[in-house]
Amino acid sequence: SMTTMHNFELYGYGESVASNMARVALAEKKITYKYNVVYLESKGEHLTKEYQSLNPKTFVPTLLDNGKPIPDSIEIMRHIDNIFPDAGERLFPSDPSSKIQLENILDEIALREDKELGSTFGTVCGGVSMEVLANLLCKRPLLKVIWDYATKHPDRGRAPKFILVRLLGKPPTALYKKFVLNLANHILTIEDFLSHKKDFMLGETYSAADCCMASLLHRINEVRFGSLLESDKLPNLRKYWKIISSRPSYKEGIIDYQTGEWAPEIEKLYGNGPNTYNDLLWSEINRLLKEK
Repeated sequence: SMTTMHNFELYGYGESVASNMARVALAEKKITYKYNVVYLESKGEHLTKEYQSLNPKTFVPTLLDNGKPIPDSIEIMRHIDNIFPDAGERLFPSDPSSKIQLENILDEIALREDKELGSTFGTVCGGVSMEVLANLLCKRPLLKVIWDYATKHPDRGRAPKFILVRLLGKPPTALYKKFVLNLANHILTIEDFLSHKKDFMLGETYSAADCCMASLLHRINEVRFGSLLESDKLPNLRKYWKIISSRPSYKEGIIDYQTGEWAPEIEKLYGNGPNTYNDLLWSEINRLLKEK
């Protein structure tokens, strides 16, 4: 088969939104690969020289195709869809109008580092993860974290934020609240977008947008904002989540790769209940729904 000409290796982390996006795509394309875990906040393995030589920006995931690194989950999806257009699902449609629509959606849901945290649906899902990330950073000695982020992190804008979060032991409350209010806004945008009542983001056909959404909605569920995904007030989202989370790729790309590092931290933060800011989130959603 064609696949034998490609030797795939993926570097990722089990509870990384971007890694999940790539793994869902690989599952949908029925591609097998060797897997390497890169521990992030709890160990700082993404800041090692070895990993930076594959991905200078230090993000996960990175796909190696015959040793050639392809960083960034969306680029990974494009790459595998180009090589194997007919394996599994077609992630990037060839029809011009769908193409444009998909790029616009990806702009809103990809984890783009050039967008301000919280300004898009993708980055807001990063934002609401910050309480858990803070707990994981606190597993490491303060000076080690400061040293790593101050001397090894390539993004001079981001590094101080990680250091601040480690110093405080949590994200600044006002900032986290801002992310929660932004989440309400983005969720309603998606609810509206899904009013086409079709199964997938682009309508009838599965696409890269659905790989991304599976991972982002999983994150919302994970940080205990799962009430968004089963509410009568958001029927389109509820239907969509059911469809997307019951695909084999959801289990194969996300559930099967969890490291187990996040679950105990989430329990420490929220017990068995919802996110601390669940009421704030819903009061904002209700306010926005009234305005319509």
